[in-house]
Amino acid sequence: MCWFGNRALPFAILVAATGAAIQKAIKSFGGQGKAIVLQEKHEQDFVHKADDGLANEDSISRLPDDLLSDVLSRLDLIEAVGTRILSRRWKNVCKVRSELHLDCLDMFRPNCSHDMGSHWVQFRFLEAVDQSLQLYSGQSITYLRISCCFMKEFEPKFTQWMQVVATLDVQELDLKFICSSLPLCQCAKSNMGELFPVSFRLLTAVATMKHLRLLACSLQPSFPTQFNSLEGLYLDLVHLSDGELPRMLSSCVNLQTLRLGFCKLTPKLSISGPCLQLKFLYVHSCPGLEEIDICAGNLITFSFFHNGPIKFSLCVPKLEDARITFTGNGSIPYFFGEVLKDCPKLKNLLFQTNSDKLKYTPGKMDMFSNLRTLYFVPGMKSPPDLLNVVPILEACPHLEEFRLQLLCRGFNEERGREWPPRRLGQLKEVEFNGFHGTVNEIHFATYLVKNAPALERLWIRSPYRFYCGDYHLRTGGGWYMDERVDTLHEELMMQAVSSKLQVNIVRSPRTELKICGRE
Repeated sequence: MCWFGNRALPFAILVAATGAAIQKAIKSFGGQGKAIVLQEKHEQDFVHKADDGLANEDSISRLPDDLLSDVLSRLDLIEAVGTRILSRRWKNVCKVRSELHLDCLDMFRPNCSHDMGSHWVQFRFLEAVDQSLQLYSGQSITYLRISCCFMKEFEPKFTQWMQVVATLDVQELDLKFICSSLPLCQCAKSNMGELFPVSFRLLTAVATMKHLRLLACSLQPSFPTQFNSLEGLYLDLVHLSDGELPRMLSSCVNLQTLRLGFCKLTPKLSISGPCLQLKFLYVHSCPGLEEIDICAGNLITFSFFHNGPIKFSLCVPKLEDARITFTGNGSIPYFFGEVLKDCPKLKNLLFQTNSDKLKYTPGKMDMFSNLRTLYFVPGMKSPPDLLNVVPILEACPHLEEFRLQLLCRGFNEERGREWPPRRLGQLKEVEFNGFHGTVNEIHFATYLVKNAPALERLWIRSPYRFYCGDYHLRTGGGWYMDERVDTLHEELMMQAVSSKLQVNIVRSPRTELKICGRE
C-alpha cells in the first residue's frame, strides 16, 4: 500500500492511474521536436507496460533524464508523487520539477464532493503540502504556487511552510488565500471577512525570490528589511496598513514591476524614493483612492484604472506607455493640459473618461511630439462636438495610429463651421467606433482623409467599444446608420489625399436600431 496524506491507495489502482497519466503526459509532450525520438523508441512499449502495471526498470532507464523530467513535469503533483512506486530509479525522479503547484481544490479534484470546510479535508491538504515541501527540500524550484482558502485557521503552519520554502531557491512565489473562481471585481464586492495576515518580513527570508504574487490577504506592518532580489511585486485584494507600502518600496531596491489591484490603500498613494528603480506600475480599481503622487525617474509603463475623480502628480520623465481611466468634470482638459505636460517621452497613450466636456486647448502645438499611438475613449452625457478633438491631434505631429471610441448615442447636427486645414503628416491608421452617421461625425471623417497624406486604413464601425478592468476590450451594441452612409465610402475616397487609403465601413443590422430619444 502507498500512503499519500492520510489516504491509502491500492498499488494496482495507483499504477494504472499513474500509467494513464504518463501516457497523457507523453502525448502532450509529443509536439516538441525532441519528443520524436522518444515516441519512436519508447512510447508504445512504455505506455503499454505502464497501463498494465508491469513497467520495469530496464524500459524506464532508457529514457534520458531530460526527457523523463519533461514528461513528469506534465503530471499534477499527486500523479508525480505516485510515480515513485513504479521503480527504484523513479523513487526520487518526481523531484525533477521546475514548478510546484499546491492547490487545495486541485488536490481533491477526483472527488469534488469534498467539503473544503471539513477538518478532515483540511488536515489532508496540510499534510500533503508538508510532505511535498519536505520531498523537495534542498531542491531548486523555479515557480511555487500555494492556494488555500482556509489558511486563516492555520497561521503557524504557514510560517512553517515559508521556512521550508526559503530553502528551495524559489524565484517566483504565488500565494493565493481564496478559492473563488469569480473575477477579482466581484470578489472585491463580496464580503470576504477578515483576510489572512501575511508578514512581509517573513517573505523576505526567501532570498532568491524575484517575483511575488499575493491574492486576498493583509500585509502586516513589519520593520524595514532589505529585499534585494525582488523584481516584481503583484498584489490583488491585499489590504495594506498605513505607511506599509512606502516601507516595502524602500526595502525593495531593485523592484521593477509593481501591481496594485483592488487593494485597500490610504486616500493618497505615494510612490517615490531616491533609490526607486520602478519601470512598470499598474494601479487598478483601488477603492477610496483620491490622490496619486508618483516620482519615478525610470518608469516606462503606467496603467491606471479608477472609477471616480482623482488628483495626479506625476514626475515620470521616461514614461513611454500610459493607459489611464478616471472620471470627473473637466477631466479631459485636466489630463491633457496638466497631468501629461511633463511626459516628453510618451509614445503610446490610452485615455478613457466620463466627462462633461471635450474641449481642450494644448499649451503648444507640438506638446506631444513623441506620441505615436492614441486610443481616446470619451464618455459624454451628450453627443460630443468632434471639432474639439482636432486640437488634440494637432498637438501630436508624429501620430501614426488613432483610435476613437464614442460611447454616447444621439445626434450632433451642427453645421456651417470651418474645419481647420492641418497636415496630419504621419497618420497611417484610424479606427472610428460608435459611428452612426451624424453630420458632425461625417465632417470629422472627412477632415481626417483630407489632411492625412500617409493614411492607409480607415475603419468606421457602428458598435462602440470600451475598456474595463485590466483593459480588456468590450464591445457594446451598435446603432443602425441611415441611408446617408451608403454614399459615405465614395465621398471619403473622392476627398482623400492619400493614394493608399482603404476605407472599411462596418454597419449594424437594422434590427439593432437604437437612437437616442427613440425606441
